[in-house]
Amino acid sequence: MKKRVLVLFLLLAVVLLFSCNQEGEPCKVIWSGVRFSSYGMRRSYGEMPSVEKAAGFASKMQSYYEGTAGTYLLIVGTMSGDDTCHLDFPVSKDYKYIEGSKSDRYEEYLDKFDQLGYSVWLQVEPGYADLVTLAKLVLDRYGHHPCVKGFGIDVEWHRPIEGSDAGTRLSDADARKVLSTIREYNKSYTLFVKHWMSSYLPSKMEGLIYVNDSQQFGSLDEVRADFSTWAAKYAPQPVMFQIGYNADKWLWSEYENPARDFGTFIAEGCKSGNDIGIIWVDFTLKDVL
Repeated sequence: MKKRVLVLFLLLAVVLLFSCNQEGEPCKVIWSGVRFSSYGMRRSYGEMPSVEKAAGFASKMQSYYEGTAGTYLLIVGTMSGDDTCHLDFPVSKDYKYIEGSKSDRYEEYLDKFDQLGYSVWLQVEPGYADLVTLAKLVLDRYGHHPCVKGFGIDVEWHRPIEGSDAGTRLSDADARKVLSTIREYNKSYTLFVKHWMSSYLPSKMEGLIYVNDSQQFGSLDEVRADFSTWAAKYAPQPVMFQIGYNADKWLWSEYENPARDFGTFIAEGCKSGNDIGIIWVDFTLKDVL
């Protein structure tokens, strides 16, 4: 009888241990902030916010996620209808599929973000522009700012294909080239790659952050399943979740404090142990902050 009890006890212990290992460690939110683009801010606020007002966005998000770094995914290059990346600062030479602006849009913002100790990734919508060239132009311009933590590529706008809104998959080889380039500026820089489908992103590798910008969900269960699966796929590498789209307002607007509670709901569903970021989109920022 004692042997039988002992065997049952050991079997139960094995089952419990297996269950714990299957669930894994909770993910930790280490970044909280906003996606920041000129067109998104104008859509939300009707104009570009002042430097002081813009600096308050990350501060507010930080207050919702204790111990996190205030974060901006700052879009400094946007794609136009001619597949060209238009950078928000002057460019001295001619490059294929790259155009500069007459003046600098973001220097003052980055100065302020430096003062406040925020973390900023400089994102481009590349179109058909060469990715290494874009990374060099962006970091030559803004790499002196201590708030800059790396470079970002929105793969949805990478070499777009007519009739598709998904872009062209970013290969492992191209990702490594860009990562190697940005680490010539700073060995600690990371590269984020963004899409709503993992099949368009490079394989899991050190130095990359995988950003999920999924939207148009059918339920909260679907939201949690999508993001937790994403985190698990790329573990132990870090991920970020870009949330708050108008298409999902019917879900997140039910929360008393969507920027805090919707993001927390998503984060609590992630059990793969990697670091995560909660990033609210600028299109609806006025609704929640």
